[in-house]
Amino acid sequence: MAFNTSAFSPKEWTIGVAEEVTVGTAITSYLGIEAESVSFPAVNDSIRNTEKRLSSTGRVVNEDDLINYEPGGIHEFSVSGVLTTNLVATLVENAMGVETASNVVMVDYNHNPVSFLHGATSSGAHNTVAFCIEGPAGGPNDSYTLKGCVITSLTLSANANEEGGRFKFDLTAQTRTPFSTTAAAQNVNTIAAYTENFINLGVFTEDKSVYATSVVLDSIALNIENPVAFLGSGSAAGLPEAYQRAIPGFTATADCVVKYDANTSDFPASWRAQTVATPKGLYLANDGTWGSASTFGIKMDNVIIAEQPSFDEGDYMKVGCKLLATSDETDSEVLAICVA
Repeated sequence: MAFNTSAFSPKEWTIGVAEEVTVGTAITSYLGIEAESVSFPAVNDSIRNTEKRLSSTGRVVNEDDLINYEPGGIHEFSVSGVLTTNLVATLVENAMGVETASNVVMVDYNHNPVSFLHGATSSGAHNTVAFCIEGPAGGPNDSYTLKGCVITSLTLSANANEEGGRFKFDLTAQTRTPFSTTAAAQNVNTIAAYTENFINLGVFTEDKSVYATSVVLDSIALNIENPVAFLGSGSAAGLPEAYQRAIPGFTATADCVVKYDANTSDFPASWRAQTVATPKGLYLANDGTWGSASTFGIKMDNVIIAEQPSFDEGDYMKVGCKLLATSDETDSEVLAICVA
C-alpha cells in the first residue's frame, strides 16, 4: 500500500444523536452535536482472547488461539460538548428515563421505573437513543452507529466566569446492541448542522436558591446517575430482551460554588447535621413559580449537603458544596428539569 499523505483534524469528526422510534433500531436523521472531545467507543466484546490456549502449538500464541465474540458485549460511548435548546430534551429524557410532560422532565418522590422491551415501537428518547459518529477519511470502517443506547451518566455544567456562563454536557451511554460500522455513513445518515441555540446561566433570572438559600452562583455541575440493567438474551446476536433503569438506584447531585457570606456561612454546620433543606433545595429558573418557568431550569425540592463544604479562594471568597437530592416520601419531586 502506497504511503498516504492525508492527515485530519480532530474537528473533522461529526457526531449526532436521535431518539429511537423502535428500541434498538437506528434511524437516519440525527441532531448535530457541537462536540468538544471525540473518542472511539469501548467495544467490550464478550469474549476476546489474545492468550495461548490449551493444546495449541509451541509456547507462543498461535493464530488459532485468537477469538473475538461480540454477542452479549456491552458497548460504551462517551462524548462532551455544548448544550443547546435543541439537544437538552433528548439528553435529559434519556438520562432520567422519563418522558417530557408539559415541558418538564421529572423524577418523582416514589420513582420506580418499569422495564421496556427491546424492539418496542412508539418508543422515545426516555427509552433509548442512537448515536452516529462520522469520520472524515471515508474508509471501510470510518463511521459507526450505536443503536439501543441508554445514557447512564449525564453532567450539565456552567461557570459564570467561563464562556459567558454557557452550559456544557458530558455523558456516558451504554448499549448491548451490535456495534455497526459503515463505509460512508454520510451516504445513509443525515446529521443536521449543530445550532448555536446556547443555554447559559443568564436564563436563571430569579434569585438562585442553593440549599434553600438565596446565593450568588459562581458555577454548577448537575450530575445524573441512572444505571441500566440489560435483561436476558433475546437472540443469537446477544440482544437484551428488556431494559431496566435505576438499578440499584437513581442519583442526582449538584456541585455548586457560591459566594461566601452570611447566607452561606452555615453550610459546614448543616453538612455535619445532615439537615434537609426544603423547599427549593436547589432552584434555578426564570420564574419564582416552577409551573410558570418558560426556559431551561433545574429544581430539587429536598437536598442535603453530601460532602464537607470547601472554601474557594478566588477574586472573592466562595464556598463549594455538593447537594444530594432526596425524597420526602410524600409528594415532592426528587429532580425536575424544565426543557422548554
